[in-house]
Amino acid sequence: MPRFLRNHILINERTQVLPYTSPNTGRSKVVPRPIGNRQQHGTNIRQQFETAVDDFREVYDEQDTDVIYVVFKSPIDVLLDIDKFDKGNFRLASYKRISSNIEDDSIHAYYEATVCLNRRAIAQFLRKIEDYLNRTTPLTYNEDGSVKGGGNPYNQSLIANIEEIKAATLQSFWQEPELTFPLLNEDVWWEVWLHRDVADNIENPIENLLPRLNDAGLQIGDRFLQFPEHWIYLLRGTASQLSAILYSDRLAEIRKPRETADFFTTLERQEEAQWVEDLTNRIEILSEQNAVAVCLLDTGVNREHPLLAPLVPMHHLDSVDPAWTTADTGGLYGHGTPMAALSFYGDLTDALASNERIQIFHHLESIKFINPNVPHDPILYGAVTQEAIARGEIINPQFKRIVCMAVTCADTIHRGRPTSWSAAIDQTLFGSIDEPNTKLLMVVSSGNMLEEERINYPLSNEDSTIQDPAQSYNTITVGAYTLKDRIDLQAFPDSELLAQRGEMSPCNTTSIGWLHEWCKKPDIVMEGGNWAVQNNGIISPESLLLLSASRGGLGRSLFTTFNDTSASTALASKFLAELYTGYPNLKPETIRALMIHSADWTPEMLGNRSITQLPSLEKEKLIAHVGYGVPNLEKARYSANNSLSMIIERTLTPFRLDGSTVKTNEFHLFDLPWPVEVLQELLATTVKFKITLSYFIEPNPGNRQYELSASYKSHGLRFKMINSNESEAAFRGRISRTFRDESYVGEGTDHWILGSQLRDKGSIHKDIWEGTAADLATRNKIAIYPVGGWWKNRKKLERYNSSVNYSLVMTIETPSEDTDIYTPVENLIEIDNLI
Repeated sequence: MPRFLRNHILINERTQVLPYTSPNTGRSKVVPRPIGNRQQHGTNIRQQFETAVDDFREVYDEQDTDVIYVVFKSPIDVLLDIDKFDKGNFRLASYKRISSNIEDDSIHAYYEATVCLNRRAIAQFLRKIEDYLNRTTPLTYNEDGSVKGGGNPYNQSLIANIEEIKAATLQSFWQEPELTFPLLNEDVWWEVWLHRDVADNIENPIENLLPRLNDAGLQIGDRFLQFPEHWIYLLRGTASQLSAILYSDRLAEIRKPRETADFFTTLERQEEAQWVEDLTNRIEILSEQNAVAVCLLDTGVNREHPLLAPLVPMHHLDSVDPAWTTADTGGLYGHGTPMAALSFYGDLTDALASNERIQIFHHLESIKFINPNVPHDPILYGAVTQEAIARGEIINPQFKRIVCMAVTCADTIHRGRPTSWSAAIDQTLFGSIDEPNTKLLMVVSSGNMLEEERINYPLSNEDSTIQDPAQSYNTITVGAYTLKDRIDLQAFPDSELLAQRGEMSPCNTTSIGWLHEWCKKPDIVMEGGNWAVQNNGIISPESLLLLSASRGGLGRSLFTTFNDTSASTALASKFLAELYTGYPNLKPETIRALMIHSADWTPEMLGNRSITQLPSLEKEKLIAHVGYGVPNLEKARYSANNSLSMIIERTLTPFRLDGSTVKTNEFHLFDLPWPVEVLQELLATTVKFKITLSYFIEPNPGNRQYELSASYKSHGLRFKMINSNESEAAFRGRISRTFRDESYVGEGTDHWILGSQLRDKGSIHKDIWEGTAADLATRNKIAIYPVGGWWKNRKKLERYNSSVNYSLVMTIETPSEDTDIYTPVENLIEIDNLI
C-alpha cells in the first residue's frame, strides 16, 4: 500500500473564464400534435372551457370569488404547453404527470395542469381559441422562394395539445399519485402549498387568508416553510373545510404530511465496567483546538454516560421543544446516545479491543428533534429540521458543522422527487444568495428495509426505496454495507450469513425504482452490520452488529448493540468531522467532494470484476444500491507519491440577462499542472484519473414541471476533459457554441467509465477515466460549464445574475509505488498554493 502522507495540492490559478453558449439548440420539447379537423377540435375545446368555468362558478359563486381553477388535460404522451399557462393573468398552480396503462405494456403518461385564471384570463383564453380557429401564421420563405415555415394555426401548441378541460376540485391539487385522497368528511392533516407573492408579510404570509380559514374551522400548524415560489403550512380539517382555500388565488398543491420511521431496534450486551475506565483513560481530547462539531438531530443524548461526559458539555444540549428536556428517550437503550458515541469513537468493539490512544478531534451538539414517548400531531419536519440546525448554530456560532440525522419517513412514495422536507434541507445547505452556506454539511441515513423482508435479501432491497428526506440533492445520503462476518456456530447452529463480507448490508434501501430524471442515492455506504439465516428465519447475532454506548439507567448496561443505516450515518459524521478538522479552510462543497471522491466499491459489490467490465445497466444498479462505495479517510485526507489529488475551488456565474432573455453566461477552462514527463515515461502503463465535481443547488419545489429536475434545481454544472490529439480550439468549440465557426469540426469525446447519463444527476458528479499513461499525458485541460435550471427558466424571480461556488477534486493514480507524480506537479505551482 502506498503511504498517504502528503497534503493535497490546491490550485489557485490556471483558470480562464470564457463566454459560454450551449451547443444545444434549446428548441421547445412541446410538439403540437396533428389535428385532423381544426374547426371541430377548437369548437370542442371552447365548449369544454366554458362548461368548466360555469361548473366552478356554480359551486363557489356564493363566495363571490374573482378567480377560478381549471384543469387542462393532455392526450397520452403529449406535453401541454404549460409556459402559456404561467404568464400575465394566468398562474400555473400545479402540474402532474399521470401514468396510464395501455395494452402494449409500455410506459405511457398524460399530463394535467391546474391553472388559476382571473376574469381577464378567462376572456384571454377564449380569444386564444378564436385565434386558433380563424387565424394562420404568415408564411416565411427560403432564398430560393420555397416555403420555409408558417401557415399554422395561431396558438397551435397550446390548443392542439389539450384533450380535456374541467373545473378543478380539491383533488386536482393532490400531489400524491400513489396515495388515496382522503374521504370528504375525514378529519386529517394536510400539507398545503400556497403561491408566494412579493407583497406577502414574511412574518405571517397567510394573514389575508386567516379569516377564511378560521371561518372554515381549519386548524393551522404553528410552523411554516418558505421557498422561492411557495409557502408551506399544515392545516387540519376535512376536505370540505379545506375547499375554502379554493376561493382564493393562492392554492398550488396539497400533499400528505410526513411521519417518521422507527430506527430504535437494539439488543442488550453486558460488558464489564472496567472497559469504560480503560477507554476513558486513553481519550486524548483535541477538540478544543478545532472549531468543528457534529450536530446530532435525534432523540437526545445522555451526557452522563462516562464515555460522553468528558466530551459533551451541558450547554451543547438543546431541544426543539423545551418540554421534552434533552435526555435520550429513544427506546430502552436509547438512540441518540449510541449515535453520539459512534460519532466520537466509531465501533466500540474496535475501540475497546485496542490499547491505542483515542484522539477526539471534534465537538458534539445534540438537538432533541423527536420524542417517541410523546404523541404529537404531524409537524412540518422541514421547518423543524431548519429550526434544530439553527439551534446548533446558536450554541456555537463560529463552528463548522456536520449535521447528522438518522430520522426518515418510511410512508412517503416519492420515487426521487423532492418533498417539503428534502427541499428544506437543500435550502439550508445552499444558504441564500446574500449569505451562501460556508460552514455546514449534512449526512442523512437512507432509511432501513423492514426486518421481516430481509429474508429475501438482496432482491427485496430493490423494492425498498430510500426514504424521505434522503433524496435531498445537497446532503450526503448514507447507506449501509458490512464487513461483519463472524457467527458463533455453537450458539447459532446451522446459521449462515445473509450478506457476505464486503456486500451491501441487508438493511440497505435503494433508489432502483426512482424516476430517471432525479438524482440517484445513496452517495456512499458505511458499516451497518449484518444479519444471518437460521431455520429459514433471520437472526441478528451480536457479533454481526456494532457496539456503542447505551443511554444507561437503573439496571441497564452501559453498552448496547447498534446497527443499520443509523449506525452508518453516525460513522459518516465521524469521518467528515475528522476530515474537516484536517482542512478547516476548505469550503463545505470541497469536504463533501473529498469524501465521495475517496470512495470505492469493494470487490464483492463489483462481483469480483473491474468497474470497466460492468455493462451499463449493472453500473446503474451499482450506483442505486451502494452509491460510489466505501469512503477511505486516508485517501480523502492525503495524497501519496503515486496518487496525486488536486483541489480547485471557484465561483461561476452561470446565467446572464441579455435584453429580455436569460442565457448561459460563462464556463471555466483549466490548464492543469500535469506530470507530463513522468506519464510519458510510463508509456503503455495503465493509469487512472478520477474527478468529482461538487456544488449546492437552490431548491424551488413545486410541480410546475412534474417530471423535470430543471424546475427544482437552480442550476447544474458539468465537466468535460480534452481528448488526446484534440486542439484547444476544438475543445473550446466542443464546450461552447461561441467558439464555433462555419469550419468547426468536432475532434474529441471523453470516454468516461460511468458516463454522463449516469453521473449527471443531483449536485455531485464523479467519474473515472482509465487508459495509458501516454494518453493521459495529453489530457491536461478540464472545462466546467453550466446547464439550465429555474434560475434560467424563471426570469421573474431575478436570479439570473447570481453566482455559485463549486469544488473540483481530481486524482491521478499510477500502479507503482515507486512512481512519483506528486513532486513534478508540486514544482509547477507556487509553494503558497499548497494547503
